[in-house]
Amino acid sequence: MITVEEAFRAVESTVTSLPQETIGLDEAVGRTLAGEVRSDVDSPPHDKSVMDGFAVRAADIAAGITEFRVLETIIAGGLPTSEVTEGTTSRIMTGAPLPEGADAVVMIEMSNLEYSDPTPETVILNVDGNFTAGKHQMQRAGNFASGDLIFEANHRIRPVDIGLLAEVGASEIMVVAQPSIAVLPTGDELVDCSRTPAASQIRNSNGPMLRAIANQWVPEVKDLGIATDQRQDLEAKIRSGLKHDVLILSGGVSAGTMDLVPEVLASQGVKTIFHKVKVKPGKPIFFGVADRGEGQRCYVFGLPGNPVSSLVGMHLFVSTAVRKMTGVLQDAARPVRLGAILSAAHQTRGNRPTYWPGRRCNHADPRLVEALPWNGSSDLLSLRQAEGLIYFPVRESAYESGAEVEFLPF
Repeated sequence: MITVEEAFRAVESTVTSLPQETIGLDEAVGRTLAGEVRSDVDSPPHDKSVMDGFAVRAADIAAGITEFRVLETIIAGGLPTSEVTEGTTSRIMTGAPLPEGADAVVMIEMSNLEYSDPTPETVILNVDGNFTAGKHQMQRAGNFASGDLIFEANHRIRPVDIGLLAEVGASEIMVVAQPSIAVLPTGDELVDCSRTPAASQIRNSNGPMLRAIANQWVPEVKDLGIATDQRQDLEAKIRSGLKHDVLILSGGVSAGTMDLVPEVLASQGVKTIFHKVKVKPGKPIFFGVADRGEGQRCYVFGLPGNPVSSLVGMHLFVSTAVRKMTGVLQDAARPVRLGAILSAAHQTRGNRPTYWPGRRCNHADPRLVEALPWNGSSDLLSLRQAEGLIYFPVRESAYESGAEVEFLPF
């Protein structure tokens, strides 16, 4: 049995990134850039006004000139046709390019005009306070210049990044491919959640839960149904699952007489990387790898059948593997751990570190977390309020209120 840290290192050292592919921006959110992105334009592409007003020479304002002859109106998307010279100005809209000769903009509020007024032949500009060249304008390439680095490789694209990618012409981008994931719950006791369980049966809760979690990572997750504890059925469904990049099983990985999963996986060419981790819940977790040919692999996770045990394994180790496969750098592949403070005393027992369902309990202090009432690895009810897992290292004494802990948000 290995430690949690050893299990993380084993996953990180075994899993490799998938190949690259080209996608459009509509598909880009959540994907990882396979290469850097540089701008092909200056932003802004010209010296521009950041106000509606009048483009002037700052020297004219300093000289006390107040009445100006208006040359033209320049709108965003248009181009100036006249040079601003002494005593002249051009009416200009926000975002429009400054005309030649102008080096500042006077806001329309400092003129004798209203926004809706047509452009007159002359305008009175009454400027208060210090007015210098550069006022209310942005210089060409003030944000970034053509050729500037916009995103480095391995950046995970967020919705807020899409506008910037569009601005720099990255309508198609190279990203790391997404893995295909298959989910296979096992056990004679399982029936579909649409059915009423008979005596000794339970509904299949792990399959829908694990698929829902995986769907947060990739758009399509294969449901392999339920495998019974019969070798022939288990072998057939595992063979189907091994055609994918990731196969997630739940149940059948402990030490019972019907826990056939490790044995059947071995018969199908799956090499064991580890089996059993010193963690609570989730000790029997299995991780292995199978060669699919042509340099392709299937990473196999056998999660315990108890639902919270499956959840913990999914959140800790399967998520790390998927992030690594999709190009996330190793130091960012593990689940996020946040420093937190316990709101009340808490006692854990046993010789394994525990990941306990918890939630933030004070909006004024987001570091304050509480351990929820929890009856163990089969208790899904506590998860309805859970926002993540509180990590409790092995400790004989109780954790006092105010103790510092780590919180792993879902």
